[in-house]
Amino acid sequence: MGIPTDLFEITAITAGKDQTLALLKSGEVLGWGGPGSGRYAPPYIDICSALKGSDGKPVYISKPTHYSDIAAGYGLSLGVSYQQPFIWGFSQIELGNQGLIAETPLAIEGVANIRKVAAGQFIFAAIDAQASLYTWGLNVDGALGRETNQINSLPAIIPKLPPIQEVQIGDNFMLALSRDHRVYAWGSNSSGQLGLGHLHTLTSPEPIAFSSKIKSIAVGSTHVLAVSTEGKVYGWGSNNFGQSGDGAQPYINSPKLISFPEKIATVAAGTHYSLAIASSGKLYAWGWNGFGQLGLGDLQSRSSPTVVPDLSGVRSIAAGEMHAVAVGKNYLLGWGSNASNQIGKAALRQMTPNPFLTIA
Repeated sequence: MGIPTDLFEITAITAGKDQTLALLKSGEVLGWGGPGSGRYAPPYIDICSALKGSDGKPVYISKPTHYSDIAAGYGLSLGVSYQQPFIWGFSQIELGNQGLIAETPLAIEGVANIRKVAAGQFIFAAIDAQASLYTWGLNVDGALGRETNQINSLPAIIPKLPPIQEVQIGDNFMLALSRDHRVYAWGSNSSGQLGLGHLHTLTSPEPIAFSSKIKSIAVGSTHVLAVSTEGKVYGWGSNNFGQSGDGAQPYINSPKLISFPEKIATVAAGTHYSLAIASSGKLYAWGWNGFGQLGLGDLQSRSSPTVVPDLSGVRSIAAGEMHAVAVGKNYLLGWGSNASNQIGKAALRQMTPNPFLTIA
């Protein structure tokens, strides 16, 4: 099916290893880039290398019909259509009866009535209509947050968690935000990314101590951001590039307030870098900048939030491994690595926000 020529109304965006997905108001999905974008590629490709020959145009994913949520991971993507989760892309591990997957979306068995999904490299999660949290994949370092005798486990609910509204996945760890604004963490903790004041791995969820109620969370490879209901931002985990908002420490093992001159609406976290949208619509960026993923016109890393110039009215953001995407006033914009054309036709290292889709 060809790409429609009318203006697109985007309701959600997500970025993975080197793929970008946009959920349209119609329920259809547009995808750019490498594996997990919906673009045809031969099976068993090396997802560590860029997809060759892409023309920078999006793929139009219309089957199954009417997606309500999407999540891009490491060469794999998840979506929800009529409360049934689907998966597509390519994996280095067998995923139940889906095998190594393909770019055609396949239904995930064993879960139903799903509202939201999250995708990592080898671990995945979903929240159902009753706010229960399912996890599956490789249970390295207790990343699934539940007891299982299988290293590669099928979907099952994490017991004893309160109702969950959001889940985020990092490198072998997860964080979940409850409906009553508390944050729970489990899995790998080598850089203090669990925010519990120590570096011990946890195989079951534990709550993180906050003085404020938390309304949203974002997880990078090994660092975490959280936004309070008052618009304050906390950071913790690995900080070797200042991605947790403090240039003085290699890691931070408990939430630390990041200074901003205004209230923050939402945040996003990629591989060692961070983004934040202010209530004013300004975009802030900090952390690692080796591919221009901070959008500041250079390759210099920043240890404190810096305003991205000439960009205002940003409505939403997504941070992939080394590329970022934002919904602006009239365009879908992308910057950072573009090795697989995950931000359309742009430079290989796009150091400033570049419009690649016109939107309503």
